[in-house]
Amino acid sequence: MSSAPVAAVLVALTLAAVLATSGVAKLRDRVATRDAFDALRVPDVVPKDAAAASLPWVELALAALLLVTPAPLLTPVAVAVLVLMLAYTALIARALGFDEPVTCSCFGSIGRHDVDRTTLSRNLLLTVLAAGLVWFALASGSVPAAVADLDADGWWALVAAAAAAAVAVLVVGTPSTSGDGPDGELLDYERQAIPYGVLALPDGRTSSLVELASTQARLLVVLSPACGPCVRTAERLDDWAARLAPAVGVLAVYPDVASAAAAPQHAPQLAASEPDLNLRRVFSISSTPSAVLLGADGYLAGGPVAGEDVVAEFVEDVLSVLADQPSPAE
Repeated sequence: MSSAPVAAVLVALTLAAVLATSGVAKLRDRVATRDAFDALRVPDVVPKDAAAASLPWVELALAALLLVTPAPLLTPVAVAVLVLMLAYTALIARALGFDEPVTCSCFGSIGRHDVDRTTLSRNLLLTVLAAGLVWFALASGSVPAAVADLDADGWWALVAAAAAAAVAVLVVGTPSTSGDGPDGELLDYERQAIPYGVLALPDGRTSSLVELASTQARLLVVLSPACGPCVRTAERLDDWAARLAPAVGVLAVYPDVASAAAAPQHAPQLAASEPDLNLRRVFSISSTPSAVLLGADGYLAGGPVAGEDVVAEFVEDVLSVLADQPSPAE
């Protein structure tokens, strides 16, 4: 028996599984799906709200159609999948040229959210598979016909390959969750000296992190422009600053002076910037929003933590610790 039917079915199953997984994940986290359009700076010609709402259903429909469409009609379905993969690949390749690191929920709330060369390689592979499926469809092939042509050896090969792919997804593709939450309770935090880093402050001065925290503990909230979770976090900074004062000062840290000056979500005096992204490098921050608490004693007091909900929880933890401290009059 020719290996062509087995290969064709595997390619179709792979693409269908990717599309179905992506579609379901996007439906489970619609906010993250919409945020991805902003993070990847999808051109304004695309109606972002409508596209984000319809994209999961498009992916699910294409996943199903790949598996059931007969030969005469598979070609337009395969072409649609190829166009979608090309669009995804182009967006990722473009994002790699942005000045600041990009995170997006390409698979909803699952998988790796850092956009890097691994993401591009994955998308290029899926694009190649989609192109192969178009070739298969143009040759009057289809998944139902290919499955009908499989003999016992073909079925065993298909099952073995599917099992290997499932193991790879479960073992290799499962994201680590060890860094998703705060690093334990603040009171049990393992204190380390504040590392060297520099911020450009709203008044135009520059300051090292140690100097910045010498008179007051500082909560640094690291943000990126065109990031939905960052925008929502930035909108909470004025409230956090008022609630944390006077014990803790709050600063929003942007990747450059321009983005700091352009941020409209909070008071201008809260906007700082980091020359050459040095803060992200020194704390190994790869996703935003993130937060770190600098103690007035020259040591880290908490963090860094990452994620919109995790940062908000971190701030509530700091507020809880402050509430438990005796007042100066006691």
